[in-house]
Amino acid sequence: MLPVSSREIGKPAPAGSTPSPSGETPESKGGSFEERIVHARDTQKALTVSAVHRAMELRAKTIGQMPVQYQRKNPNGENFVVWMSGLGKRINYLLQDEPNPLMSGPSLWAQVTIDRLMRGNGFVYIERDVFGDPVRMWVAQCGGYDYINNTYNITYFTNYGIMEKVDVPARDVLHFPNTYRYYNGFWGISTLKYAAETLSIIKTEKAQALETAAKGGRMKLIIGEEKPTNAQGTVAYGMFDKKQMQQYADEINNRIYQKDVIALRGLEKVENISMSAQDMQLLEQLNLGLDDVARFWACPRPLLMLDTNSHYNDYSNATMEFMSRTIGPDKTEMEKEIARKLLGREYYGLRRIHICEKPLLAMDQERQAKVDKMNLETGAKTVNEIRAEHDMPAVENGDEPMASANLLTLKALLAKSAPEPGRPNGNQNNEGNEEEGNK
Repeated sequence: MLPVSSREIGKPAPAGSTPSPSGETPESKGGSFEERIVHARDTQKALTVSAVHRAMELRAKTIGQMPVQYQRKNPNGENFVVWMSGLGKRINYLLQDEPNPLMSGPSLWAQVTIDRLMRGNGFVYIERDVFGDPVRMWVAQCGGYDYINNTYNITYFTNYGIMEKVDVPARDVLHFPNTYRYYNGFWGISTLKYAAETLSIIKTEKAQALETAAKGGRMKLIIGEEKPTNAQGTVAYGMFDKKQMQQYADEINNRIYQKDVIALRGLEKVENISMSAQDMQLLEQLNLGLDDVARFWACPRPLLMLDTNSHYNDYSNATMEFMSRTIGPDKTEMEKEIARKLLGREYYGLRRIHICEKPLLAMDQERQAKVDKMNLETGAKTVNEIRAEHDMPAVENGDEPMASANLLTLKALLAKSAPEPGRPNGNQNNEGNEEEGNK
């Protein structure tokens, strides 16, 4: 069922806590809900795992590094450009530099990403003036959603203290749910909560593997006896029959995990074969937790600094994988949510929200140079356009697009090969030269 709350806001939640999405009190339905899943929702405990901290920082800082731009069609209606005058300038300032007096633009979007992954849902409250134009944007927490009236109950922290609002219209609340959601598709589930069962299994397996290794491991043993010979040189009967041998084997299995050293009387031969396949597999699972962190937070292992011997190409490929399959989808979802709440349907096709990915190449000069060269050679950008992106002054004749000489249309190729008027073509000249040579 879709999580909803009453139309009257309840007792404010403690600072730093996450309200229950269902609107239930912690004591409802037998026991504390927060207590039952504290291992899954406690962000501070989760961040003590270095791989989790690295993954969260990577996701949040990458999103925060890309400026959110408010764009509109240029005067000719050809393409979108950043709107840097009037209302567009004010909105861009909110989205990129100072959404509120307490935060910068990168900090706000990074925090939204953290809330989305760690708490299941990221919220931003849009504070508007009397004309309906946005004047501030605040990171918020939601106390519930009324699906009948399409309103939220929110709490957010400002420079004047904690603010609470009831029945906030949905158009004033940016809601970024996590990838994992309840079956209704509306309310997100924390990645930690989703992974809690798997991580608990990993913790149990790791503890068991360490205990096994500390005791020397469980080995396969063959327990036997040297059968003595009599004076005539024939083999006499052994000291133990088959039933007694089985009893000793059972005794070892029952006692080996209770004591470090055991003593069994009468054994003359104990032969070690190997550790069981099950135990060897258990010891191999010690690194399973780090792999699961990489999978749950969609960060390749090289970017989590888990592969110390990785080649440069591994990091390059991992970066491309991270950008295209993790940051790219996040970017698109955020663009659409901001656009539908901030712009509305009436401006569809005329204005848009664009999260610019260009700053991601700023620190990789080699890759930036390759992109610039490709854009220049294909005529996608002019010399002056590329120079402007690097804050360099324009040069003379730098506004004409250029293209490689081997990239021509068929019409242009025929025009290039056609002889000039009044001048014989190349074949006639060659034929005349051949005749003169024969003479």
